[in-house]
Amino acid sequence: MFKVQPTIKAGAYAFSLKDVKLTGQSPFKHAMKINGDYILSLKADRLLNRFYKNSGLKPKDSAYGGWESEGLSGHTLGHYLSACSMIYASEKDARFKQKVDYIVDELIKCQDARKTGYVGAIPKEDSIFYGVQRGEIKSGGFDLNGGWAPWYTVHKVMAGLVDAYLYCNNTKALGAVIKMADWTATIVNPLTEEQRLKMLRCEFGGMNDILANIYAITGNKKYLDLSYKFYDDFVMKPLAEGQPDPLAGKHSNTNIPKAIGAARQYTLTSNKSDATIAERTWDILVNHHSYVTGGNGNYEYLGQPGKLSDALSDNTAESCCIYNMLKLTGQLFAWKPSATLMNYFERALYNDILASQNPNTAMMLYFEPLRMGAKKHFSDSLHSFTCCVGSGMENHTKYTESIYFEGADGSLYVNLFIPSQLNWRSKGVSITQNTAYPEANTTSFTVTTQKPSTFSFKIRHPWWNKGIPVVTINGKTVNTTVNDEGYIVVPNKWRNNDKVQVSFEMNLYAEAMPDNANRVALMYGPLVLAGIWVKNTRPGVWHTGTIDG
Repeated sequence: MFKVQPTIKAGAYAFSLKDVKLTGQSPFKHAMKINGDYILSLKADRLLNRFYKNSGLKPKDSAYGGWESEGLSGHTLGHYLSACSMIYASEKDARFKQKVDYIVDELIKCQDARKTGYVGAIPKEDSIFYGVQRGEIKSGGFDLNGGWAPWYTVHKVMAGLVDAYLYCNNTKALGAVIKMADWTATIVNPLTEEQRLKMLRCEFGGMNDILANIYAITGNKKYLDLSYKFYDDFVMKPLAEGQPDPLAGKHSNTNIPKAIGAARQYTLTSNKSDATIAERTWDILVNHHSYVTGGNGNYEYLGQPGKLSDALSDNTAESCCIYNMLKLTGQLFAWKPSATLMNYFERALYNDILASQNPNTAMMLYFEPLRMGAKKHFSDSLHSFTCCVGSGMENHTKYTESIYFEGADGSLYVNLFIPSQLNWRSKGVSITQNTAYPEANTTSFTVTTQKPSTFSFKIRHPWWNKGIPVVTINGKTVNTTVNDEGYIVVPNKWRNNDKVQVSFEMNLYAEAMPDNANRVALMYGPLVLAGIWVKNTRPGVWHTGTIDG
């Protein structure tokens, strides 16, 4: 589906969502199931309400509440398309593809009615973008000509259309998103450098990423050139030049998507400065701005590097930021596999992404509160539709995406310990992972193959495990080594029904805050432990049932 192949030598390759299935009774499979049920309960015509209105067509149903009735309306539909597309790729449930195909057809009706190539649901969008095109730009952090981050919403819709093409093979979606890309060129290409940079002061999502992807799909370089129109001097240039922490004090979720786009551009061009932007963003955020859960930001903003002890509130760790950080981590891993990257991925996946869903209702968190005694506040099913509801719909459809990678040397990277089955097409091999991790300290792999196959398992050595884990093949303990990447290497000529088991040493331990050694989190394996707060018999007094607050 891609006419342009990477120009860099990858260290590993992600498996398609269609080749990995969740199995067993893990919390990840449960999260995916109830998220799918929620997605199916939503009505496409309600998500399309303002698309119809803005195109001069009669809506078929009322709009949803929350942000879908406000200035960011339309962003949810983009996420919804992506979520339906990805869960269809994994589960092959035709109901999700039917949703995708219907929405694409209706968007095209709206796009045709507008006659410009654009399609959207943003209030006053015509005047907003007309002003931009003419160089009449009033821009702030979230405001562009009176609109709430309009490029952010454009990106979500375009990303949804691309996912509909990639995962559901909907070629009409590709045609629609190409028209949106061409329309984008009519808006930004006439701008002077001063006007362009002024426009980019407003949050623009991952416009550089989606345009680079359209270039990769079509082979038309004009879309790559267009992607670089979304290169700013505010954060991206200082990152590329190695200036000290340009992210401090900035809005976190505005800037992580820029790094994702830069990573994609580097993969397609080998432009080293793009790689520098991506790598420095990851390093700065993970090593200087992230909490023990893997999340970052307080009230959506980053503070000074390493200063986290006084930044614990009810509004820490916006879920969208972790959604984007995991995207970035996966791209960096493909360049150069490293347990350091996947240690972060696991930490954030368990303690932020999985923890962001209510396991009873499938509703999502905007923030993960880290203040002692704080309470989670989940979204409403019909009246929220915040950015984190949109990204949350995607989060819980793609738990299979980084469990395994195929190494450039023909090895199998095992990054996550989640019950699953891999169909490794290039090897003609199936790998089934069975585990109750992290409740249990073991995971096992069963090889299914018609003929012997030679390859190495490379199993991530978790950061919290002391010593080298015990590895057995068909019940017999074998000697293993941990390589420079931080992976336990288990080479062999594998035959049908061969079994590998890995046992870890799991203990209770503490991690201190970087700027306060006396403020610690208690952990077990990859999990950050939380106290259960129950009400005391005295009015207004609370205490913890497990951890001293």
